[in-house]
Amino acid sequence: MMLFSLPSVVVFLPLLGALFVLFVRGDDKVVFQNSRHVSLLITVCTFVLSLSSVLWSKDMSDTYLMQSGWRISVDALSMIFVLLISFLTIPAVCVVRRHISFCVREFCFLILTAESFMLLSVCSGNILRFFVFWEAAVVPLFLMVAVWGVEKRIFTAYKFCFSDMLGSVFLLPVLFLLYQKTGTGSFADMAKVHLSNMEETVFLLCFVATLAFKAPLFPFHAWLSDAQAEAPVPTGILLCGIFSKLVFYAMLRLLFPLMQTSLEKAAPFLLAWAVFSAVYGALITLRQTEIKKIAGFTHLAQVGFLAAGLFCLTPNALKGMLFLCVAQGMAFTAYLMTAGALYERFRSAGIRNPTGLMMMCPYLGATFFLACLAILAMPPLMPFTGQLLIFDSVFIRSGTAAFFLLLSVVLLYASFFKLFTRLLFGEPPERTLVPADMGWREKIMAVLFGGIFLLISVMPSLAFGLVQKAIVG
Repeated sequence: MMLFSLPSVVVFLPLLGALFVLFVRGDDKVVFQNSRHVSLLITVCTFVLSLSSVLWSKDMSDTYLMQSGWRISVDALSMIFVLLISFLTIPAVCVVRRHISFCVREFCFLILTAESFMLLSVCSGNILRFFVFWEAAVVPLFLMVAVWGVEKRIFTAYKFCFSDMLGSVFLLPVLFLLYQKTGTGSFADMAKVHLSNMEETVFLLCFVATLAFKAPLFPFHAWLSDAQAEAPVPTGILLCGIFSKLVFYAMLRLLFPLMQTSLEKAAPFLLAWAVFSAVYGALITLRQTEIKKIAGFTHLAQVGFLAAGLFCLTPNALKGMLFLCVAQGMAFTAYLMTAGALYERFRSAGIRNPTGLMMMCPYLGATFFLACLAILAMPPLMPFTGQLLIFDSVFIRSGTAAFFLLLSVVLLYASFFKLFTRLLFGEPPERTLVPADMGWREKIMAVLFGGIFLLISVMPSLAFGLVQKAIVG
């Protein structure tokens, strides 16, 4: 029996930190500062320990059994998402200072709780525990939207929760049946299960429905844009950057080991659906005038790209999909941080007022411009590498699908061209109160985050080694 392991510390440290935050006492200012500082310290330590576990692990396929029989299962696929969760929670905590003005202690508690639940879900070697912790992460996200959101926060929170529950309704019966067939519910035993053709077909439909609601795909995306518009920036980072990516972890972990035959038959139709979702998201983005809703519909288009990589069924496409999950999470985090800074300064989510941001706030304008290029996958930035691998695989399978996937990229560029010409490079109106540019905290965060993003963009091999192990394994 192993009582201590580095992965077990990683998954439980945020939860212990969340409990510790609840005991922060003092006047409002002291609680405000200490809650953020403790939460930031916990998230940084969690990421450092996660990175250490990658550097020290040799085979990336370890299972740690604790005294209670609890299994912390860590392989290359789990570790990719552990790094993504632990890294992106850091900027989510950093932006609390500007965007959360009341009950900061409780908000930090929910962030750390959500982080711990998501880490536990990807490190659980059991299909039922994975599902339980994945769904448990919805509770703190729901509360963060419902309590700290803006005008339609209650309605938006329930819409998000209802959509997630619909996806779970399709997935849970499948997991129970798999648990009965394996007797243990472990992912390793699940790969040995033999399904009939009828079972494969039904299971595939359930998995695809889960993907459609949780990712999401058209036409089950109604919650996404509203959640981005109504949720505070830290919650938007957790939703778009992390939580929506966990469904692709579930697909890689559950779908491919079980139903290769049914997937091959349905792949052309599923690929067409994914491409249509990408084009639809790009078209709707053209009509948006709010920078947060632009993020929501751009995310829908990019999810279509991810689903296209998933349904190509080739190793290169899966590598690109996994790499793009990480790249998109980081790119949308950068966009939401800078968009939130704009909203906080101008008190407006519209792109027509203000204009001329580059002349008024050059540092903030340049940072927002680079964040926009990142979510557009401008070469040679990190998302471009993943999109290129997916596009190559889609082109081999279907030239028509590749054309429309490329069209979605062109449409996204067109939608952001409108954003650039008005918000960034337009003429500032006369007699406008010029807001403050980026402060030293924001500059440090932008440099550190952007440096890591650019490092992986220039040297993608730093991440592709882990991606290769995840797909081959």
